[in-house]
Amino acid sequence: MPPAHDPRLVELDLGALEPRRVVPLAPCAPRFATPVLREVASWGGPALALAWLLARPAGARAEPHLALSVGAGVRRGLPTAARATLLARSPLTGRVATGQVGSALARRLAAYADALVLFGRVRVPRVVGAVLHLAPGGAELRDLPELAGADPARVQSVLERELGPCAVLRCGPAGERGVPFANLAAGSDPPSFVGRGGLGAVLGALGLKALALTFPEIELQAERAATAEALALGAALAASPRLRARAEGGTFELFHALEVRGEPGGERARRTGQQASAAPKSRHGCKGCPTPCGWAFDAGPGQHSGERQGARFSAVHALGLELGLEGLDGPLALLDDCNRLGLDAKEAGACLAVLARAVEDGRLAGPRLLGERDALRAELADLASGRGRGGRARNGAAALEGELGVPRAASVVVRGEAGRRERNLAAVLGQFVGARGAEPMRTFPFLSADAASRARLEELLAPTPVPAGTEDPFDPAGKGRLVWWHENLSNAIDATGFCAFSAAGLLADGACDVDALARWVAPPRMLALEGARSPGESLLAAGATLALLYRELELAYGGEAREPEGWASESLARPGMLAEYRRFRGLDARGRPTARARASLATAAAARAPAGERAGPPRRAPRAPAGAPRAGTVHVRCAGSLARALGADLAFATTLPARVLDVLARLAEERPEAAGLLVREALPVPVVYRAGARLEADEWLRDGDRVELLVAVAGG
Repeated sequence: MPPAHDPRLVELDLGALEPRRVVPLAPCAPRFATPVLREVASWGGPALALAWLLARPAGARAEPHLALSVGAGVRRGLPTAARATLLARSPLTGRVATGQVGSALARRLAAYADALVLFGRVRVPRVVGAVLHLAPGGAELRDLPELAGADPARVQSVLERELGPCAVLRCGPAGERGVPFANLAAGSDPPSFVGRGGLGAVLGALGLKALALTFPEIELQAERAATAEALALGAALAASPRLRARAEGGTFELFHALEVRGEPGGERARRTGQQASAAPKSRHGCKGCPTPCGWAFDAGPGQHSGERQGARFSAVHALGLELGLEGLDGPLALLDDCNRLGLDAKEAGACLAVLARAVEDGRLAGPRLLGERDALRAELADLASGRGRGGRARNGAAALEGELGVPRAASVVVRGEAGRRERNLAAVLGQFVGARGAEPMRTFPFLSADAASRARLEELLAPTPVPAGTEDPFDPAGKGRLVWWHENLSNAIDATGFCAFSAAGLLADGACDVDALARWVAPPRMLALEGARSPGESLLAAGATLALLYRELELAYGGEAREPEGWASESLARPGMLAEYRRFRGLDARGRPTARARASLATAAAARAPAGERAGPPRRAPRAPAGAPRAGTVHVRCAGSLARALGADLAFATTLPARVLDVLARLAEERPEAAGLLVREALPVPVVYRAGARLEADEWLRDGDRVELLVAVAGG
């Protein structure tokens, strides 16, 4: 067995703390009763926190608790490994809630512990605006009344004044008031927000306004003697065309994807993406990342914070297109309100959408909301305070729909949280089966939307058979195993602290295989599971083990499998969807792990396809169209980095008919400045769509065809 880093766990009962009294804290190496939990805990980080929660007495799980953890990649200072993982019971759904937050928080926590678990509640009645300060000398509870009701920006500035440079995790007014979809903020200018499922309300339930860390920040590998693995990883990240495209597009390239895939409102989505591209902004991302994937917009008129405003596709979509708001100004103003109040933008947007629909169909009286920015902002303020019409949405979109009698088929609710209606069947399935809440890299499996070819898909999933149609996002074939594989990967990657977006880009580009990725980012114990034939199989088996244990925790929280929501039930019932996922994951019809699945925990068997699975008949290559090749034109549309290299619209003259790959290769020869975004290792980089249908590399293009090129990594 490879040498292991002893996991450092700190347990802190907040009910035992008194203001201004420093309590010495020494990380301990916890003990677990079962071999599986001992093995999982040895991986450190989020796996350690999960093992701790599973080992708690059943009654204690109902009490407020919050676990913060950092994976081995953070401790090692790997590039793009700069996230702290949060884990708690969601006050919105009663299920598992997790989130990942950037900023200096992870690198300061890594200097202190692999996992910090908070439980109990601050019990001193006179404490208002309570802050838990963790420093090399120990833990101290601070009483700062001026923080009561403060927005996250104000909390950060006060604590920097009081403590000096520090990493702060804090909630806004909504978290203090117990709004069950309140979020948390970390960092500043712009802050990053995390907490689908109500992690901000969890912090408030613990009696805290903020957690501040003044431990020294660990160094990045780039700032010290880098290992050969770190150097190879850094080079691969810098060379990835998809990650470069994501960095240039700031996740807003996904607005273009909505139109390309034929999603409702696609043309309006494209215009929003174009406005975002033209708006004054700068890039931001995790420290040390060579391809930072966020955009920070200059503060606009009517915004409260005055800081740069970080924004991503999913928040702008929820607060814009879904509410009838054209352009960028309205969504950014609503997002600024959410950030100031400490509300999850996706759930808040869903609540506003339910209110707006209820006004439209006469279920609610009052002024029109759809497309009315100022009226929507007023409802948002009422929501956070519990007043008026907006206050009826305080318990989330699902509860509001039930109260107002919204038809079930019309709702877009996923396991008690706001979801998003999807045509991509892997994304539909992924939203319903992940046991860690609704986080983008779990709900939108990148392989079904952004891997460039079936060949790459077969290479990555091998030896799991890949049925014909698995690569098509609108074909249900193979989606259960695709989501199963992706969930295994993302669980394992998140447990290491490495960025799942970066892992997706590297694998989809062919910049590395799963074995190389595992060697680069995973701790030794995670790569030494019983029976593993390769580092990649061990990594995936660790992720499969975590998936089942997260499900065990969800069941311990009371999260039984329920009938799927009406909007998705027909899709989930199709062959290759939910039933296939359960077969691969080892779940019964109630969503509970089978005895055989439990026996596979922490062994390579957890990542292996069920016996007897076959790929089915191979996909037939399309026949060449009749007629001799001759001069013709293909009309190409693209966005983001490709549009900057080629132009948004291009009429490309070439010999046709020709295969997709051949046309891209010829275009790369003619426009070498765009070659790296067109073809890599004899495979297409962009996904190619024609009339809303995705094309494989060997499909034929004809004279007059109009195609859309999309370079993206799903999620955001």
